[in-house]
Amino acid sequence: MKRYLLMALAFALAFASCDGEKKLTQYTEIYQEAPSMIYIAPINDLSLRRAVRSTEDSVFNASLNNAARYMYLTAGKQLTFWGYNVPGPLASAQFAATETRTGRQLRNDNINDLHTDFGIDAILFIDILGWKQTSCSWSVEVEYMLRSTHSNSELLHAHVTATKMLHTDNKGVPMPLKEDLELQESADLDVETAQRCRLVEILNNYVLKDLPAGHRARQRNGERYDKPHPEYFSLRIHRDGSVEMLKSEEL
Repeated sequence: MKRYLLMALAFALAFASCDGEKKLTQYTEIYQEAPSMIYIAPINDLSLRRAVRSTEDSVFNASLNNAARYMYLTAGKQLTFWGYNVPGPLASAQFAATETRTGRQLRNDNINDLHTDFGIDAILFIDILGWKQTSCSWSVEVEYMLRSTHSNSELLHAHVTATKMLHTDNKGVPMPLKEDLELQESADLDVETAQRCRLVEILNNYVLKDLPAGHRARQRNGERYDKPHPEYFSLRIHRDGSVEMLKSEEL
């Protein structure tokens, strides 16, 4: 009997270790604090621009600028969809213009006053670290950090390299998907900028939807026991539009 009990215990431990960490564990402080209002700090875009020697260089730089702006807007849209209150772009811009602390200070110093004075429960910081591209793919490296204004602790950290790929025709020209074309036409974008914008939008949705649902959204049954995303990972948007998480070395 003792032997069977030991075997059962071994199987139970093995199952538990395979099952991995739960959202309840990774996001303990979010469940405890239940943040409502999230302010998105201005995007910290560290990606390299080209020295302007030609029209092509200007177009490339403008493409990166537009992608950063679109990333900011779609991050707010996803958080709102996920049940959080997010100040609009105009209100956020006004707040950023009057805030005397640097981004580094907001990330490291005491920020309890943002809750007491403005009702902000957490700040989302997004760093665009760099872009890469080929004739039919676009890659971006991004770091997210959500910081509490109550405890000054880090509620979320994610470092992601995301790549979006497209089929090409027999001349090597990229062939956008239907969703890409809809964005391209509605926002009057060139192919390259549309691909960058679609990439950061999908990335925002994927990363931020891992957060526990906000108070304005209905939590799914068992959400707390879902497996969360790892802190470091890679994301691939395949040529058919499907999304896959990968280990960094697989991308």
